[in-house]
Amino acid sequence: MTKNLKLKSLELGNLIIENETHVDWENILGAFEFDYLLDQIPRLVQSQYWGDPDYKDCVIKVIYHSIEDNKNNAFQMIQYILNNCTELDEDMINKAILENNADILLTKTNEDELNDLISNINNSLMDGKPVFALDRLHTLMHKWAKELCLKHDIEFNDNEALDTLFKKYVNYIDEYIESQMTKTILKSNISLFSQFNNIRNNYTWAHDNDVLNDIESKLIFKNIVNVKIFVEEIENKYFY
Repeated sequence: MTKNLKLKSLELGNLIIENETHVDWENILGAFEFDYLLDQIPRLVQSQYWGDPDYKDCVIKVIYHSIEDNKNNAFQMIQYILNNCTELDEDMINKAILENNADILLTKTNEDELNDLISNINNSLMDGKPVFALDRLHTLMHKWAKELCLKHDIEFNDNEALDTLFKKYVNYIDEYIESQMTKTILKSNISLFSQFNNIRNNYTWAHDNDVLNDIESKLIFKNIVNVKIFVEEIENKYFY
């Protein structure tokens, strides 16, 4: 078991190091509740900043101890890093995650995963890191929108943006919506998701950006989650 964990940590650590654009370790470890590892591995951030050779060993240690302490959180964190902080494509990321964690299928956004993530995001909000929560929420909502389209045989391209996917879904459920006001709200949410793409790309840590202030980040988060709640109620009423 120990040897297996070491091999997993070595493989995943190397994958991150070899393909990294930039990993904001302090914020990422904090958001996934592994900030205590910064004390256990104090050279992590410093070695990254100076480009020291021991940076690789520090990353592998972080992977090892995070998996050892909380496997589910660790693999969510690893997938987040691979998705947002490396140049790897989705197929390579999924392969790496599944090969090293056969017990958890993170490519499927089921209700438990979504609720777990929203719970973790709420923790980020309470910890004063709402802009990081937005980045994580965008990643998950994009998967969720794809799965809605797949469920209802709505055609889409894999590289389509969140707002485009949601527009197709809104058109699909139009006949099930009774009031014109609700239809108007749903159509306005298409624009909301379009702006969400912009926020994620230009105002979060997904890229090298000046981040959005906490007050606006919380407002955006709450509105996006409210859309999700409404859609799930429609799904439960008409499609289950």
